[in-house]
Parts: sequence; C-alpha cells; structure tokens
Amino acid sequence: MPLHHLELLPPARVRQLLVGGADVHASDGSGDGAPTPLGLARALLARDPAHEGASLVVAAAAPWSRENHALFPAHVRARAAELLRLGQLLVREARFAGEEVALLDVWPLVMAHALSRSMSPS
Repeated sequence: MPLHHLELLPPARVRQLLVGGADVHASDGSGDGAPTPLGLARALLARDPAHEGASLVVAAAAPWSRENHALFPAHVRARAAELLRLGQLLVREARFAGEEVALLDVWPLVMAHALSRSMSPS
C-alpha cells in the first residue's frame, strides 16, 4: 500500500498514485481500525498543514469537483468529460428553454454524485 507511506513520498509520486487509482480508503490489512491513507493524511495535516502530499490525498478523497478533477483516475476523468458534454446537450433541449443557467449551475453537483474514485473502468 504505497499511500500508507505518505509521509515519505514526494508530492509528484502521491499525485501519480492517486491518478493511477490508489484507494484512499484502503486499510493496510492489519485488522479493524487499521489506518487508511486518508486517515494518515488528516493526521499528517494536523501536524504539518503545509504537507503537500497529505493535502493531495484529502483533496482526492472529496467528492468530484472541478478543483480535484485532475486527481481522479483517467477513466473517471473521461466519464466526467462525457457528463459535461451531456449537460451541454441538455441545455440545448427545448424543454430547458429559459432554465439554461440554472441547469448549468446545478450540473457540477449532478456530476459530483455521478462520479467516484471507486468507479470501475467500463
């Protein structure tokens, strides 16, 4: 579990692992209550708020957003692009005439509910 060594990893490696699909909620297998990368990152940030690698893990664990999009695996980012295109197509539908701005305002929330780090690549 490479992210369990978060304190020792350079930020570029943490980013690489996250984009590669590393599970921020994975236990190290030592039993119930075993630390997860997210738990380790939060503890590390409590001691060192400027720790970049820990900040990346916490950001990646949050629901999808424009701000953390780049930390998601490639297949999730591709799905996000598909959903973005779908939102743009819906805005052009006659049934949403006059509501285009409202739909575009809420669409990122829809995307956050539709996307997760644990999505299977299909």
